[in-house]
Amino acid sequence: LGERIRQIELNMERWRWLPRDQPAKRIVVNIPAFRLDVWDGDTVALSMRVVVGKKDTPTPVFNDAMTHIVFSPYWNVPPTIAKGETLPSALRDPSFLQRTQMEVLDSKGQVVDPGSIDIERAGDYRFRQKPGNGNALGLVKFMFPNEFNVYLHDTPADSLFARTTRAFSHGCVRVEQPQALAEYLLKDQGEWTPEKIEAAMHAGEERTVKLREPVPVYIGYWTADVTPDGKVAFMPDVYGLDARQATALNERLAQARQSTMRTASRER
Repeated sequence: LGERIRQIELNMERWRWLPRDQPAKRIVVNIPAFRLDVWDGDTVALSMRVVVGKKDTPTPVFNDAMTHIVFSPYWNVPPTIAKGETLPSALRDPSFLQRTQMEVLDSKGQVVDPGSIDIERAGDYRFRQKPGNGNALGLVKFMFPNEFNVYLHDTPADSLFARTTRAFSHGCVRVEQPQALAEYLLKDQGEWTPEKIEAAMHAGEERTVKLREPVPVYIGYWTADVTPDGKVAFMPDVYGLDARQATALNERLAQARQSTMRTASRER
């Protein structure tokens, strides 16, 4: 019981990190719960399972504002993934780039023939994956530009949502119901009907749609939460944040006590 009480205390501290006055319309991702909730006032308008970052590539805890949606997106391969995964795969298997619908771009952003790559200057090139069903981002991504280069997106690996523990990504958040999320975010733009959204997702041509109003996104880490029926639910500490936070708070408390004792000693 004592451990659960401490767990609740640690989570209440993390809730304090959020702004006191939150807008009515907001998106909240709870990393340990592998869940995304779209709030409209005091009501959850939409809820879905998500896939978050692996332990060695964790999804960061931060807040930002979603500004636009990209249908049929290209996937611009991050440099770390390009160096550690894409380039080695291309060197081992000459058909890899064609099979995965990858393009090679030079330092000017021009598409070049993969056969012309100068291995000695591999860092001058970047890779991107063409839009389509096999794209790593799926058929749509939801953008809130941030320093971590993290965003929400669809995924072709739908089978991962059936797993209980869903920490498999490089840091971005994969959403279970991307079309439903797009429909909710664009419901104030009448021209974006469900049929038009679905068509844009499958168009095979990248298209960006700006939201009329930015939507706050809170990516948090709560291993204790309250269910809709008012019960407390506990989640696994997938990144070990509870343990690290408890240690940090204990050290801070010990320092505060020592400081108080030194002050009291000097005043005697």
